[in-house]
Amino acid sequence: MGWGSAGYAIFNPVAKGLIDAGASDEIKTSVLSSLIVALRDGDWDTEDESLEQFKDDPAIVEAFRQHGVILYCGAESGDGKWCDLERGHAYDFHADERGDQWPAKNGDTDG
Repeated sequence: MGWGSAGYAIFNPVAKGLIDAGASDEIKTSVLSSLIVALRDGDWDTEDESLEQFKDDPAIVEAFRQHGVILYCGAESGDGKWCDLERGHAYDFHADERGDQWPAKNGDTDG
């Protein structure tokens, strides 16, 4: 079982502190990337919840992206498939975890 409290007890307050202090994007990405590594070494398993909380901060999104944690597009194919590409992807198609693809329509991504 993972370390679920690391987000609200450690990551989220540090991220909020950096934002409140006016840290540059470069500093936020660097510091939080290092923190992500340390927390994951301690078996942090709720990274996605912290990412969702800070999804509107590009520097924090980048820190997670560097470690393979992304916000998923989630567009539905219509036949039960869900897009596993990153939210806001620039492709003219969606793809699920198996690589099955279907065309993107205007406005059907959440990015």
